Amino acid sequence: MSQDKGIFRKLGKPLLQGMIPPPGLFPEKFLDALSGLCSLRGKVSRLTNVERLITTLRHREPDRVPCCPLVISGSRRLIGASFPDFALKPETTTRALMAAFDLIGGEVVIPMLDLSVEASDFGQTMIYPENSTPHPDYDHPLITDHTGYQKLKRINLRDARRMHSLVEVLRIVTRQVGMKGVVSGFCFGPLGVLCMMRGAEHLFRECILYPTEVMAALETITGVLAEFIEAQCETGVAAITLDTLFASHNGLSKPLWEQMEGPFVRELSSLIRSKGCIVGVHNCGHGSYFDSQIRFMEPQIMSFAELPEGCNTLGELKKRYGDQVVLMGNMNTSLLAHAGPCEVIQDAKRLIEALADGGGFVLAPGCEYPPNAPLENAFVLAQAAKLCT
Repeated sequence: MSQDKGIFRKLGKPLLQGMIPPPGLFPEKFLDALSGLCSLRGKVSRLTNVERLITTLRHREPDRVPCCPLVISGSRRLIGASFPDFALKPETTTRALMAAFDLIGGEVVIPMLDLSVEASDFGQTMIYPENSTPHPDYDHPLITDHTGYQKLKRINLRDARRMHSLVEVLRIVTRQVGMKGVVSGFCFGPLGVLCMMRGAEHLFRECILYPTEVMAALETITGVLAEFIEAQCETGVAAITLDTLFASHNGLSKPLWEQMEGPFVRELSSLIRSKGCIVGVHNCGHGSYFDSQIRFMEPQIMSFAELPEGCNTLGELKKRYGDQVVLMGNMNTSLLAHAGPCEVIQDAKRLIEALADGGGFVLAPGCEYPPNAPLENAFVLAQAAKLCT
């Protein structure tokens, strides 16, 4: 009995004191053994945030599910900043994001600005509303017809003001978060970036009518995104999240997405892995093509808002993909914006009961926490991860 007590005393101490080990740094067997020990320790004491994520990423059950509240531009409200200041001033962005992390909690932080970052640096005219997310000037697209795709010029990352700002934010946030959580970089997929410069209706049609021209622009964009991702990896982030929104029923057909964007995101995800970082994928579209995204990008984490194509229930999703990727989401953002705390807790409980069994689940909104919504439910979401497991 005394020997057993000694074992449990040892299990009660943190096994991992530092940052999350990059997946490329240690052999798979070592990470499996580490996650197994963390899972065992989680049965007798509370894990650290990093241990909880290691265990989850290796599809073992932690002491409770981890959480990513995804409070991004909404964090500006904690420091009284405007949307333009959050988007354009790295020191303001960093202060807001860290205020959200410190006050709301969660284990995963994904610092980002908005979906216009990359397009802005390519020269797309932007609008920065005082009370809403920045967006392209839709009346003045950078690419005005199908001939413009091949004219798109590659830019120098050193001159890309907004991408450079995000890299600076990541560097500071990664250092300040330290071992209290895991930070992921973020990059909009090349098709999404191109959409910001052309408009969805025109782009989707021209993917069919002028695929060669569109792919020329995608190749130019991907070259810049590769440099952007490398710069993010050098900040010390543990992961990079790629947003491939149009790999869904809201975007292109599956064969067309595989033809147009698939080869380019394969290149980017391979780069992320070569830098020792985790590949995350975000998709908030309806009927997302999980099978194609997994085949082209080999992600470890899939963040989603809606059930993917071919899955009618959360149970089907867990059965089909739960052993391939860590599932992250998919709390309805409208519920977070308008419901009361009890409803948020009940929905969190529903998700945890359906997806947490056996590990491999991170509780999170299906997309960014509504930036103009009260932040009370962000606190509730983070607490629900602790209460409902």
